[in-house]
Amino acid sequence: MSDEDDHRFVDVGALPDEPLSMPPPYWRSSSAIFHVRAALRSLPILLARLVKVHAHTDSQLGVYFAKHPQEPADDDGDFGGICEKLWDLEHRIKLATEVACFMSAIVAEDMLNRFCVYNLHKDLAEPLESLAPADKLVVAAAAVGKPGARQSPAFEALKKLYSWRNAFAHGHCTDRPTKSLRHNHLIPPKEYPGVPSSIEELRRLVGGLVRIEGYLCSISRNPYTSRSSSEVSEIQALLKKMEKYQFVGNNTIYQITVTVRN
Repeated sequence: MSDEDDHRFVDVGALPDEPLSMPPPYWRSSSAIFHVRAALRSLPILLARLVKVHAHTDSQLGVYFAKHPQEPADDDGDFGGICEKLWDLEHRIKLATEVACFMSAIVAEDMLNRFCVYNLHKDLAEPLESLAPADKLVVAAAAVGKPGARQSPAFEALKKLYSWRNAFAHGHCTDRPTKSLRHNHLIPPKEYPGVPSSIEELRRLVGGLVRIEGYLCSISRNPYTSRSSSEVSEIQALLKKMEKYQFVGNNTIYQITVTVRN
């Protein structure tokens, strides 16, 4: 029988109140981080395919507009046939970015909850569960003797991640203010979201998850929560891998530049 089996609890009442004396069982997380990883693993593949499909579509559209210089009608079958593969690929990329952003917000709160359980006395950790994540971070950091979390990049990252998550989870358009239903859903934006803005948003929000974990590790009193996870290290590497794809233009008409790194 392993040491972990020796310390396995079957009753929450048997768990110690003092977090630094907490033996195994170790924290059981949700599967959210695996959704983040799966989405991010798919994106370099989809972006590499986008480069080829985008170039081919541009070439075909050049021929099309040479014959039809006017703006195509919405039901123009020839125009739609040329763009169909590109539109489908762009849609798949945007879906992957949304999954990664949404699940990153869930992972961030899971990280914060784990930090509280393993670094704060039960009498403080449990009441903090009712706070918004950003407020929970401020109180938890101060409780371990590291005040000033409100001025940290992790605090801003958590606020932005949860602002996006709340808009998405409540059925709102994440690119529009959520101050009213009519404002969010009936007033069109100056520019609709596309691949360029989706990738930029992904880098900002999921990159924030990496900063949140780094901050929590840096202020942790418990060795168990002071180490970066292999999953977050992979997420950071996948974000780095996507940096070679840069977009010039807007969400409708853009060019992709690919930087070859040695």
